Amino acid sequence: MDVARCTLNNHDYDIPTFEALSDHQIGHYRRFLVCPECSGPGFYRRESRSGQAACFGARPHTARCSMAAAEARRGGGLGPGQDELINRGDRIEVDFDYGAHPIVNPLPDEPANPGGRGGRFVVGGARRNAVMHRRLSTLLRNLMHSEDFRRSDQLIALPEGEFRVRDFFVDFSEIGEDLEDEYRGYWGMISDAGLSRENPPSLWLNSGGRDDVSIVVGDALSNVFLERFPFDELDDLAGAYVLIFGNLRFSQNGKKYIALSNIEKITISF
Repeated sequence: MDVARCTLNNHDYDIPTFEALSDHQIGHYRRFLVCPECSGPGFYRRESRSGQAACFGARPHTARCSMAAAEARRGGGLGPGQDELINRGDRIEVDFDYGAHPIVNPLPDEPANPGGRGGRFVVGGARRNAVMHRRLSTLLRNLMHSEDFRRSDQLIALPEGEFRVRDFFVDFSEIGEDLEDEYRGYWGMISDAGLSRENPPSLWLNSGGRDDVSIVVGDALSNVFLERFPFDELDDLAGAYVLIFGNLRFSQNGKKYIALSNIEKITISF
């Protein structure tokens, strides 16, 4: 994508014009980029140390967007293989251990609320459908590419209980104060990443501006995070999608964040 639109000033930038801005402006504006044709969520990547040119991108574009062709090889769609598909009506059991251990099933008539507040989760009497074991990576790809899946009443089984897909998974753009302390599957696009000023630093995966949610990967998980999701530069994370299972928190300054507690509870689609 040669041009991106910044929603802060409604201005279209090509790469030379964007990179002529100050570092402060680039750092701020890059969190508010969209595709100028379809308004799909956009990102900016600096030139890499390996010589790959700076670029804009958007994920996803709408189906008929003419700018989608340049992004076709990035992230991919849902492939025809059974390991990528989630059949409607199947009960999904999340495989946090890459198939190493089966999940102990909670009974369908004994649901639990992961946030402890009740209200939107499955009540008793659910019929047990065919069971499908799926990794977080497959769940993320279905969330990215299938609106039917995002809105479905399919049951997802976790150690905490059984929940409906449409209630449990929350797009970053739909996070509100009502979800404080709630355990959910939060997902969306990473606009940029940075390191905190602490020593040793934490990695922050940002989804937009100051009012948007960020994911915090503490130093204790930094090595295993890099082993599972290797990258050469922080800008490699721009435009990637992430799914994390965790509790939404608010800092004293009102910043929304989710702290990664277990490497098995996160996946990234580059």
